Amino acid sequence: MKKIPLAGPFITQKEIDYVHDAVVNGWYETYDMHIRRLEERFAEAVGVKYAIATYCGTHALHLAALALQLGPGDEVIVADQSYIATAYAISYTGAECVFADVCPDTLCIDPAQIEQLITPRTKAVMVVHFGGFCCDMDAVMRIAEKHGLTVIEDACQSFGSCWHGRHTGTIGAAGAFSFQGSKIAVGGEGGMFVTNDENIYRRARHFGTFCRNDAVQYLWSDGIGYNYRISNLTAALILAQVERIDALVANKKRIFECYREQLEGHPQFELLVPRSDAGFNYGYVLGYLRSGNRDERDQLVDKLAAENIHLRPGYPSMHRMPPYSQDRLLPNSDRYDRCGLVLPSAHSLTETDIAVVCERLDRVLSGKTESGEAVECDI
Repeated sequence: MKKIPLAGPFITQKEIDYVHDAVVNGWYETYDMHIRRLEERFAEAVGVKYAIATYCGTHALHLAALALQLGPGDEVIVADQSYIATAYAISYTGAECVFADVCPDTLCIDPAQIEQLITPRTKAVMVVHFGGFCCDMDAVMRIAEKHGLTVIEDACQSFGSCWHGRHTGTIGAAGAFSFQGSKIAVGGEGGMFVTNDENIYRRARHFGTFCRNDAVQYLWSDGIGYNYRISNLTAALILAQVERIDALVANKKRIFECYREQLEGHPQFELLVPRSDAGFNYGYVLGYLRSGNRDERDQLVDKLAAENIHLRPGYPSMHRMPPYSQDRLLPNSDRYDRCGLVLPSAHSLTETDIAVVCERLDRVLSGKTESGEAVECDI
């Protein structure tokens, strides 16, 4: 059976040419030329003053937390739905994560929750533009300004998404992006830290290069720093993807609209659709099983995997994980944990592939055989 993958890239001759150029010419005095080009081009693409290319998105998030001087004794309000790296980037600094529930239609932080969680120790808010959906940044920034809080944007999944004309990741004090293999633009790995604040940029750059200070002495380090630099080869690949972001978004929109035509209003699957007031990058196709049944969701994933159709269950709620284990009632986050789904959305998918996914999903959920005959269903 043909594999229908969860995620995968859109590679053209441009990517091949850029990587070839890095292999042939990106050494000696030009060892970082593609890195510098990538940082300049990305800053231009999203409209910020400063960008730092990192080995991965987690490193970019950690640099944001370090540059904003988070540490022991500080609390950071964090959207509960994300990959665990979001929370860990805060925890690496010694600051404490306080998890907030998300909006059910975007899986982004619920602004109404933020004010309820603010204490005298609260220093920052970490929002996540989940799956390419945009947080309500107007509401978040109003609350942050009212209470003197700093906003970090985890835009790892949302390169190409915009909130009221501004790119995600560029509205708060600092933002982070990822180019890991499941993202809309890929480098295998790779991340990007961005900010408009020169002091934040300088601190992030310093921390990401071992706190090196050659003004004192060659290879002198004046603090505990990290080796978060991206490789020139990876930067070359990402550079080509960044320059093609409009084409990547258009292709993902094609995939999403095919799903939307077949699944919107489905009796057993709720498809998440973008808001009309935000620019969506269509990076992932997300939804819920309407039944709310975790076992049904997990068995659906297994049954389709047996047919070489690869879905992913929703992320576990971060507040439930052992490093945190916060006894909180976060019903929207827990619903996605329990019955959320990510449908195959690789760039390579054809309309026929999507039709097969939808037909198989419908068949399993309705308990029918391939011939359409109803049978007893164990999920």
